[in-house]
Amino acid sequence: MSATSEGWRSRARAWLLAAALPLLWVVGASAADDLSLPEEPSELESLPERPRPILELGSGYLEAEPIPLGFRLPGGAVWQPQLLVWGTLRSALQAETGGDVDRAEWATRFDLFGQLSLTPTERLVIGIEPFQDGTDFTGYRFGVDGEEASWVSGLEVDVDSLFFEGDLGELIPRLDRDEWWPLDLGFMVGRVPVVLQDGFLIDDRMTGFGLVQNSILATGSSNLRVSLLAAFRGVNRGRGESGADSRLVALSSELDRSEATWSLDLVYVDGASGTDGFFGGLSGIGRFLGRWNWTARLLGSTGVGGSSDEVGDGVLGVLGLSVAPRRTHDVAYLNLVGSVGEFTAASRSPDRGGPLARIGILFEAPGVGSIGSPFSNDADHLIGAALGYQKFFQGGRRQVVLELGARSRYDAGDGDALGMGLRFQQALGRRFILRVDGYGGTRSGHGGFAGGRAEIVLKL
Repeated sequence: MSATSEGWRSRARAWLLAAALPLLWVVGASAADDLSLPEEPSELESLPERPRPILELGSGYLEAEPIPLGFRLPGGAVWQPQLLVWGTLRSALQAETGGDVDRAEWATRFDLFGQLSLTPTERLVIGIEPFQDGTDFTGYRFGVDGEEASWVSGLEVDVDSLFFEGDLGELIPRLDRDEWWPLDLGFMVGRVPVVLQDGFLIDDRMTGFGLVQNSILATGSSNLRVSLLAAFRGVNRGRGESGADSRLVALSSELDRSEATWSLDLVYVDGASGTDGFFGGLSGIGRFLGRWNWTARLLGSTGVGGSSDEVGDGVLGVLGLSVAPRRTHDVAYLNLVGSVGEFTAASRSPDRGGPLARIGILFEAPGVGSIGSPFSNDADHLIGAALGYQKFFQGGRRQVVLELGARSRYDAGDGDALGMGLRFQQALGRRFILRVDGYGGTRSGHGGFAGGRAEIVLKL
């Protein structure tokens, strides 16, 4: 045997020994340590005591406790029923002065939900808003500027949300014991809240059904999700019309890549004569330079056979930049928006305001009462911006947001606005939040304006 062959053999034995050492260490550690799960639950003293919901039957929600055995169905699923009832109560005093009308009111909103969970993926949800009837919120409108004071009754017990959602593969696992078929198909049926493109395209509750296929492995990505939604009731058209006879079909997809998460949504609305429309949105969300975040959206709408009162022809672009300053958890942000034509959303609930509600606190609809956003949040022929800073105190229990904003409708003077907004939020105990807003500025054709609101939020 040559010296060269012997040298190669020696090096091969050395490499095999080096490769085997980690395996020998793992085997030795496994033999020395018991890696089986303990029979008795461990004490988790670091977890704070959680607030209890209004009603809780079955295992506690996010409770550190033994997992119940449940019971097995003929299809192979194991159900562990759990019933939760929770809600959010909002009560606000708000006023605005300037322009043609001065207004002041007290308004209340209560969102109450019940959820019957059968497994971690199957649940039945019901939601009601007993103090709200459309855009009327229970409260009191003060007699301001010569108007007569009056009580407002928004008492209504209609069901606003009622849906069941689950996963076919988890609901009947015996259909595919070896997981050969793509049966991990999510589904939904009922009246459900739907949000597409962060609310720019759809932000509404509608009745219909949906399917979603998740965890699709696409080349160059970690996940691809594709979902289909068909709605036949509750489609509120983009300009605030009820659209009682409208039907909607939406195809939504989301792709996770290393540089960004990309979303593409396509929507068709079948309305009354002359009000059909196509809608779409493409967006990306990612990071750059380590600490900066970016969001870019391009959305469009067009009426079939021409624009109408419910569908406008237009394109909307949105660019958002944000950063957390060093050694802080604060957020500094800049949101830019511009449109060509008259972009309209496919479907938005009347209490959500226009499609620009996510641009900043000056564009945001309060969601309670009759006083709307400081700035108009429609998206017709405009350019706009919101520059703000969100400061956190007390480990996040207190926060202050200061924002400067502007918008201009370049085809006409009406709709221009320039102003500043300030928001203060403070957690009180474990269930209450105090929120105080103030804003002021100028609007074209109306001169200066100012407003404020004080709100108490109770988490039940």
